[in-house]
Amino acid sequence: MNNLEYTLAKRTAQHDGSSRAAVMMRIATISVALALAVMIITLAVFNGFRHEIYADLRGFGADIQLMEVSGLRRDAQPFEQEQLLVERVAEIDGVRSIAPYLVIGGMAKCGDETLGLQLKGIDGSYDTAWWQSRIVEGELPAVSGEERTKQLLLSRTTAERLAIGVGDKVEILYVSAYAGARRDSYKVSGLYHTGLEEMDLMLAIADLRDVRRTAALEGEMISGYDIMLDNAKHSDEVSDAIDELLFMDEDIQTESCIPATLELRHPIIFDWFKAHTVIAEVVIIIMMAVLLFNMAAAMLIMVFDRIGMIGALKAQGMRSAAIRRIFLYRAAILFVRGAVWGNAVGGALVAMQALWHPIKLDPTGYMLPVLPVSVSATWWILLNVATLAATIAVMVLPSAMVARIRPEESLKYKL
Repeated sequence: MNNLEYTLAKRTAQHDGSSRAAVMMRIATISVALALAVMIITLAVFNGFRHEIYADLRGFGADIQLMEVSGLRRDAQPFEQEQLLVERVAEIDGVRSIAPYLVIGGMAKCGDETLGLQLKGIDGSYDTAWWQSRIVEGELPAVSGEERTKQLLLSRTTAERLAIGVGDKVEILYVSAYAGARRDSYKVSGLYHTGLEEMDLMLAIADLRDVRRTAALEGEMISGYDIMLDNAKHSDEVSDAIDELLFMDEDIQTESCIPATLELRHPIIFDWFKAHTVIAEVVIIIMMAVLLFNMAAAMLIMVFDRIGMIGALKAQGMRSAAIRRIFLYRAAILFVRGAVWGNAVGGALVAMQALWHPIKLDPTGYMLPVLPVSVSATWWILLNVATLAATIAVMVLPSAMVARIRPEESLKYKL
């Protein structure tokens, strides 16, 4: 960087010339700050929604569920567990764990309070890390022991509606197509909370053997397998590999099963994600356009306001390229000022929401009780770099006007 050019840029930044130029510089600085703050908040909120909801959907139903075909309509018929299938799927690259589950729909009853829910049975092979992280009181049911415990994990929301707590008993009412109406008693071992109220109200966790007994199912009957992956981004590839295994391996006896990814099981939620992606893109494009327009206008006013200075510098032998760099440095100083304020304001508002949750949401419409935010250093840095690059690209054309200014024509302008 040439010291003379940078020094002149700093001096022009301190003395903006006409009041019109000074006002335009302030507007441009505010535009940069506002645009960056809005873009940071938009991306933080969008990523927050996607991260929170996606993480909870994975926890409730794994990356892939291997289920009977009709399971996509929530009326899957139980089928016999097969160890060979479990072993073959576990060998597929990217599969972290596979565990059987059994889901039955019924009613939870305590006193005069009754609530519909789905009872999900799991065994000791199940990856319970996510469930452990969501427990707010008590513990998970003991599902690894030799004896059945008749324990139940309920959501805090369900427990509040039933007016029960850890250690209390709750009746599960179930109507079976094979055994008619049945009822069973469970002891609440713990309470969980995710924030997805609709899902919290729906699901309770128990020992797979207890759920089989409640449903009057014989043998090793299950609803399917929950499959967790090393990387959720590879769900489609692993799903295709499982599909091929089921089709090609003649030793596997399980029939009429399909691997269902989260997107296949929750199409409405993923369509909602896509709609939010479009909204975020539109907001970023609008903010970027406002920023670039104001920066270009500021550059033009800077050049017109300093025509006298440009002529004087040319008369003293300074090249047009060097003078152009003065104005680019000036624009860079203006951009940095705005970027510092924009990052500070955007970051402060995001941090405030993350720490104190001042903005609440209606879980019925947004699935979450508070506005979620999620920040990644990668996209934050890329946003600033992309904004700077776009600004520099826009600044080149206005600064090129310097070459068209002749010293003799600039004499009528003040320095």
